[in-house]
Amino acid sequence: MKIFKDRRGSVSILTLFIIPVIIAVGAMVADIGNFFCVKISAKHMLNLAVRAAAGQIDIEELSNENIVIDESAASQKFYEALEKNLRLDSNLHPLTGSIIDGPVSVAYLKIINNDELPYTYSYGSFTETITQPSVTAIIEFPVKYGMLGQVTGTGTQCTMTVHVTAGPQLIRQEIGEF
Repeated sequence: MKIFKDRRGSVSILTLFIIPVIIAVGAMVADIGNFFCVKISAKHMLNLAVRAAAGQIDIEELSNENIVIDESAASQKFYEALEKNLRLDSNLHPLTGSIIDGPVSVAYLKIINNDELPYTYSYGSFTETITQPSVTAIIEFPVKYGMLGQVTGTGTQCTMTVHVTAGPQLIRQEIGEF
């Protein structure tokens, strides 16, 4: 049984199998890392746009100690902030340097005031109940797959969804209590 005692070349064969596995794992880690970075960045940018919209409080109503978000001003401020933060044009298409790989779709935008509370809505499998004046938004946008996604035939891109809800936060302080 001289065939089983000669093990020269077995390291070469093992190396041929291990190198593609290491490359595939590295590509998978890079793809997943890119997806997380884009999702977290997009969520932060959407959060800024929603908070800007929630800050559009009707001053007359506030003088009566009533928090009311001005819907037209809030909607306008939301789109302005979204375009600026995600580096989009007025049609919500990405400009040079944007983290987004294609046009952004505002899947849901709702300004909720006291007359609608509590407000419950669903989007896919997600359900939320809002109990204070707030702005809630859901955006969808394409994200390109990296090397692994393209090699495995999964496609060139997938759709990512990001959701944020925020409301105005007013802190009552008497003048001179800073």
